[in-house]
Amino acid sequence: MKLIRLLFIVMLTAPAVLSAQPGGNRGGYSRDGAQNTQKEMDLLFDNSFLFTKGTINLPGDRSSNKPAMLEAIAESDKVIAEFETRVNAFLKNKPTAAVIKSKYHVITSKVHGLTFAIKNAADGFNTGRSISYVSYLQELYLYKAYIAGAMKVYPEAISLEEKLAEAEAAIKQYGSREDYIAKMEKNNLEWVKSLRMKKAVMSDPAIEQMVKKRYESSWAEDKITVVKVHITSAWVIEKNALDIPLYKEADVNMAIKKADGSCGFATGRVQQTYEGGGKYSAATLVMPGPPIIVPCENLNK
Repeated sequence: MKLIRLLFIVMLTAPAVLSAQPGGNRGGYSRDGAQNTQKEMDLLFDNSFLFTKGTINLPGDRSSNKPAMLEAIAESDKVIAEFETRVNAFLKNKPTAAVIKSKYHVITSKVHGLTFAIKNAADGFNTGRSISYVSYLQELYLYKAYIAGAMKVYPEAISLEEKLAEAEAAIKQYGSREDYIAKMEKNNLEWVKSLRMKKAVMSDPAIEQMVKKRYESSWAEDKITVVKVHITSAWVIEKNALDIPLYKEADVNMAIKKADGSCGFATGRVQQTYEGGGKYSAATLVMPGPPIIVPCENLNK
């Protein structure tokens, strides 16, 4: 009788004992708790939305457009704030300890990418000429947020603390995002001042006149005048697998002036299609690039 009574007491008290454990089970583990922790860890750290949503990737000309870039940075900063909020909410819900422990190696592996991010930001700062390079600096802010979030989950991880210090030091040396962009603009200005028109390696008045007309027509809205054309390479013949010519190409440089008084250089290629019997078609201008504005005195240097 005493044994039956003891078993009955154990049956009554067991659920209370189990529910008192984190995650609703022994050792802080339950199937639902583990699944929820796994799902949130994936969202925050495994395949972190911080990088999928926060990384700047502006297409084409928008990447060199300052207002567009500043807007993209602001959106990336919003993702950082969202990440920080989600990490705090995740910890508040007492995630399953066993799953957290098993994910530590995933996070430390991801953090290794900081080394490359620091190098990219430095290279961009030293040699970059487009404001698009500021996206490398923004990546450091993403890593900083990621590591700071990971440290909340693993507060005793010294290696994460060291990586956070690296990220903060790298960011600090560049000042602000605006300072970084200003350096890109300075790099570009110094590069532009050094530009000169390439020397002509051959002359063909008919081709040079064609290039002038075609380029002026392509940029008619900008009221561009081509003042000089140089053919800057010898002909290069492209052939098929049977060694039969397809076409030949040569590089050209153009010196231009705009109606507003500014000057620049542009590049392109001239191409002649093979017609057989050793004959080529009339030359045409292909892949003309937009003009790069330079000091007008550079046109005669």
